[in-house]
Amino acid sequence: MRILIIIALFVAGIGCQRKMTYEETETQLKKAMSAHLYNSVKNDSSKVKFYIKEVTFFEDKDFFDCQFKVQMLERNLDTTGIMTARITKDFSKVYRNY
Repeated sequence: MRILIIIALFVAGIGCQRKMTYEETETQLKKAMSAHLYNSVKNDSSKVKFYIKEVTFFEDKDFFDCQFKVQMLERNLDTTGIMTARITKDFSKVYRNY
């Protein structure tokens, strides 16, 4: 009987994980992409700055399929463009589509 109660509590604990809101997911995706972009220039913001203006995403089973509108500022260059990427559900890995 105790084992049954322990199993029931364990299952209830797993099932009660909080779901992220759309805004929270959007913020986390922007942070993950920004970190990935700055990591590609070895975190040297004196060379280039990235501003993620908006993100459109589709949530799949294992990842988020995203499209970012990014403004890039270099010393004599200012450009805005679209970047696409796949980001894992835990926001730890970014796979850019070129």
